Amino acid sequence: MVNFFPTPYPDELLYSTLARYCIRSGNIREIHNFEDLFGTRNCIAVMELPTQLNALIANMPVNTKYTAEYFIFKHTLFPFLAAFIPQERAEKIIQTMRNGEGAISYIRIGLISNSITLNKYFRFCPECFKEDIERFGEPYWHRSHQVTGVFVCPKHKIPLYNSTELIRAGNRQRFISASKENCKVEKEINYPDDLMEKMLWMAEDAEILLNNQFGFKEPEWFQSQFRVKLVEKGYARMNNYIHQKKLKQDFVDFYGHEYLQLVQSPVSNNSGGWLSDMIRKNNRTTYTVRYLLLARFLDIPVADLFNIKLGFNDEDENNIDVYQELWDQRLIELAQSELSIREIADVLKASTKTIRKSIDRLGIEPF
Repeated sequence: MVNFFPTPYPDELLYSTLARYCIRSGNIREIHNFEDLFGTRNCIAVMELPTQLNALIANMPVNTKYTAEYFIFKHTLFPFLAAFIPQERAEKIIQTMRNGEGAISYIRIGLISNSITLNKYFRFCPECFKEDIERFGEPYWHRSHQVTGVFVCPKHKIPLYNSTELIRAGNRQRFISASKENCKVEKEINYPDDLMEKMLWMAEDAEILLNNQFGFKEPEWFQSQFRVKLVEKGYARMNNYIHQKKLKQDFVDFYGHEYLQLVQSPVSNNSGGWLSDMIRKNNRTTYTVRYLLLARFLDIPVADLFNIKLGFNDEDENNIDVYQELWDQRLIELAQSELSIREIADVLKASTKTIRKSIDRLGIEPF
């Protein structure tokens, strides 16, 4: 059991708090810090989704008010990384963070399957660094600076810089603090204004996810939210037809190829890719940044995406009902003209899958 535990600073990673404990512990060998904190040497220092938090709480000073959930939601990247996954899976990840193997969390949260390359180095904001020393007497690692896909500080609106400390390399049984030695600005970074604007959007939206517990939703919730806006903006019809080419082109025009490459979310006109997957019904896990990109493009504020069920107004619903009736009638006429399903799909600008489903729904005899 540890005799003391540093108070976590605002926006501080748990990793950083543990690193500050190690500085103050007086232990000569770093492995002894793990024994103090977790009661075992059999764990590693993890930045995004730390584990063995139950053991950490059990080894806290008597009458501690900290809980595993407090650390998970307030001082790890879990609220960002798990924002768009179903509740059942989120609860399994929380359980793993409390008492389990770290690699499982990364698989369940989709970081492996999405082929996202996570940040290599800890990042820092030069202005935050100075302010932290003035206010607290020492610098620390901010969690809002460590999100893969965030390139600027949401508070000071300036570029983030890589420290010299690797997140995943070397001795994984060391917690390393931010310091003047590892947080130096070797060369100033300047982004073009149009790129900076998009980077600020992402930094601000990521911060909203980190600092709010919106509650977990099933994939169908977000698909419905996006579908309403896609129809409203003319990218989709109520028969599930989506103007893929127009959507992709406008999406790329909105963000630009350069920015989409930076956030590891390029969109190709030739292949479906992640954007097509997100607006279709599927259970694939998609990296959080991509949800934020699509929500911003469709003018859905982050809080509304979770808290307000988007829908069509009465006039829209009447128009949609009329449109559906006309579309169904046209399908019946085409089916009776002995055209093939593919030919009907070309006329109605729908997929053959949609045509087949509609034929079954309407009970059209020739088919």
